Amino acid sequence: MSFTCLFFQPFSLFILNKAIEVSKEIGANGTLGTAYLDLGLLHKAKGRTDQARECLSEAIQFFEQGKAETYLKQAREALASID
Repeated sequence: MSFTCLFFQPFSLFILNKAIEVSKEIGANGTLGTAYLDLGLLHKAKGRTDQARECLSEAIQFFEQGKAETYLKQAREALASID
């Protein structure tokens, strides 16, 4: 793993968690869904399956509410690939 990858992974986690925090504060459910999806995919890539399932499940809930079919399909496929 390169230095760049080691540096950006914690930074990515920070940014995604910050996006979730701010999106909750302002009620930006679409952004919340995509942030949870991205965080779930990051956890999945790193082998953190419990955290990935949790984030992807959250993303699915937001995408169902917002009728974001493309993102919903992506989140469902990612979740199914873990199980």
